This record gives sequence, C-alpha cells and structure tokens, in this order.
Amino acid sequence: MPKPSRRVIDKPELLTFNELHGKGITLSNNNRQATRSSGFGDAIVFSSRTIRTFEKVFLKHRQKQVDWIGSLRVGFCMHDPKTQFTQETLPSLAFKHLTDKGGYWLRACPDELLRTSPIIYVYYSYDGQIYVGGYGQTNPAQAVLTMNEHFGPYYLFCEVYGKTDQIEIIDETTLPDQTLVNDSYSISIHGNVIDLVNKKLNDNNNLSQLQHFNYLYSSNIQHTLTFLPTTKHNIILTNNNRIVCVNNLKTKSSYAFINTPMKVNDILICKVMDCDTNTSAIFLFGLTTCDPTSLQNQNLPEDTTTFIEQYSSSRWFVDIDINANISMHDELAFWFDSNGYINLSINNRSPIQLKNQLSSSDITNLILYPFFDLYGQITSLCLYNLCSQTKLNLNKKSNARELCLICFENLADTQLLPCLCTLCNQCASIIKRPSLLSDCPFDRKHITQIRPLP
Repeated sequence: MPKPSRRVIDKPELLTFNELHGKGITLSNNNRQATRSSGFGDAIVFSSRTIRTFEKVFLKHRQKQVDWIGSLRVGFCMHDPKTQFTQETLPSLAFKHLTDKGGYWLRACPDELLRTSPIIYVYYSYDGQIYVGGYGQTNPAQAVLTMNEHFGPYYLFCEVYGKTDQIEIIDETTLPDQTLVNDSYSISIHGNVIDLVNKKLNDNNNLSQLQHFNYLYSSNIQHTLTFLPTTKHNIILTNNNRIVCVNNLKTKSSYAFINTPMKVNDILICKVMDCDTNTSAIFLFGLTTCDPTSLQNQNLPEDTTTFIEQYSSSRWFVDIDINANISMHDELAFWFDSNGYINLSINNRSPIQLKNQLSSSDITNLILYPFFDLYGQITSLCLYNLCSQTKLNLNKKSNARELCLICFENLADTQLLPCLCTLCNQCASIIKRPSLLSDCPFDRKHITQIRPLP
C-alpha cells in the first residue's frame, strides 16, 4: 500500500482564482489577480482548488482612497463553486445570500490590518477556526470565525468589497525570507526543525515534561529510553537521543527506531515537540522483528512497501497513517494488548485501536521493536521510559495546560486580567503592548495586566 500524500513544502499545484466568479470581477496575471471593475456587488471569488488545513494563502490587496465603508472579506466554503453556480446564478453579495447557507463562512478583514499590511494571509485550523494575519507583522494571526462543519479541505472564498478593489494570490516561495521581530525574541518564518525545537526548549525548559501521563512515573525518574543514533534515516537526535527531529522536510520519509523491544502491555510514551502543518498525513507507527542496529548504516527506501519488501525476512506490523487528530505538544501512549490489538491514547483519553492486529503466536514468540516514520505533520517526538499498562488510568482528570488558541504552537501558560482567559506568554506579550488597544482576543474585554499561571 503506498503512503498517502507526503510532506509538502510547496503547494500541490499552482493556486489561482476559480474561473467561476462574480460578474464584476476581471481576472488577470494567469488568474492570480482579481479586480473589481465598479460598484460594490458581483465581486465574489473562489480558489481554483481546495486549501489544506493550516495552508496559508497570501493575498496582496489594493485599497482605494475613498470614503467607503467596508473592505475585503475572506473565508472558506466546503462546496466546489462550479457545481453550485453559474456566473448568472452566483449571488451579487456574499453576506446573507451565501453565508446563511450551509457551508459558507466569510468575515470582513479588520481595517487596521489592511491599512498596515499590504499582504495578508488566511488559513484554517483543525478545529474549524479561520485565522487572518498580516505578513511581516509582529502580531499573531487572529481567529476571526469558526466553521461549524470542519471536515475540509475547503475552497478559499473572498469578496472584493468596499475600499478593496483588487486582490492577488502571492506564492509563498516568492516572499522575502524575513524575520519577525517581536519585543525580546524573534520568530523565523523559515527554519529547520531541530533549531525550532531547541529554541522552544531554551525558552521553556519545562516543555518536555509530561502533563497528561506524568502520573505514570515517579517525580524523580530519569528517562533513559532513546532513539537509535543514525545518520542515514533523515533524522537528527538531540537531548541525549531522547528527541528526534526530521532533518530534511523535502525527503518523504524519516525513520526513527527504538533499540528496546516492547512486550505485551508495555506502554511507549512520547510527546509531540514540533509539527509541519503543510500536509494532511500524520505519521507512521509500526512494530518489527528486524533488529534496528542492522539498519543503522543503510540507505532505506522512502516508499514503505519497498522498504518492507527489501527486509522481508523480518516481520512488519505497520499503520501507514494514523487516523487521529494530533496537535503540537500532545502526549501519545502506544501499547498492544493480549488480544493483539495495537492501541493509541492521546493525552490520556480513551484509546484508538489501530488497524494492524498481532496474532497470539506473534505476541508470544516475537521480539518486537517499535519505530516511527515522521513523514507527515509530526516532525519531532520526545521519548519517555516504557511503563506498564496496568498503571494506566484513562480519562484521569488532569490539570494539563492546553495549546494556545492564538498561535497553536505554545502552551497556554499566561492569564489575562481581569477576564482570566489564557494563552501563551509570547502571544500575551504581543497583545498587551502599549501601542495596541490591549483587548482580549476572545471576549474583547480590556486587559489591565498579564500574569503567568501558577
């Protein structure tokens, strides 16, 4: 079975505007530029293809110097526009005429954002949040709308409205490789995985600590389980070989082996340290009888089927892609039970049963080594010692901090006062700057101060 769509650095195909658009729109520049000729209406545009989760669409916009109210509106729709409308039946205005229908979501861009950012970007996350941000700005992208049917992928859906009379799709690869300076720290737009992970750990040395599965270990335990050091599997190891990072994101496979076998009811715990949000696949988890030390200096095929065929003298139990919603800093527990089912619990929730099943003879007679292929979203994992499944207390109440709902990268470790909403310290520091209005992005209450969570 071939792997699903691999890691994507560039978009799968050139993104342009759809040939189905409002009658007041003229397309140019190979359908990448949409210009409204006159008036307010008949200026709806769609993308030529669906947009992946977290795929940022960069839009250069032009503002007319007029005293009109309203500007560019951006969002997503779940319907192929060509199957829904002709140019004659496409509504003149999007609000009410389309947004009241199921599967269309649109929101006006803030005037201040358009005034200060000649290029904006829009994307959506796995939980259906639509985000809009300004390219090159220090302020993080803001969630502007929630899609209540987040089963993407979706088509980009815009209305070239009001003061905005032209938008152009900008290829991300043509944007300058600039650094966003944000008070006392810098966020690089482009960077390799190990540098990003090391920076996170330097900024917060507690980041590698468990929050959901910490009850499985004593407080003073030293974690010694490691990934097998290697130089030819497209991985880099750090933190005494406990953390694995993808080396080259353009390579389609990144094999990480553990040189300690798993027995029935052993639990393998790991934590997601970094994600690549430009692909829909997650990652591969498997068990094998192949001694990982025999693979250390081998160039392994990128295709899993070819890889397994090349080492067919060993047994391989592989889930090509884990069908689960896994995010930054999630904690994962893998184990196989006496019935041969391979299970995955995310953040100590009820387990997901993976597709492969071991036979009773496999469980009894085989020595099974766990391994990963970090070819999808998960680009870095941290390992913890094996423990017994008998200690597992699923759905145990936890005080774990959630992921920041602004950046979806850092843990929400800071509280806004007086509203008590939480987000990460980096985003909180940006929002509570003297030059900004300092309103909470969630409930719009004025922020008087920020404080770290205890």
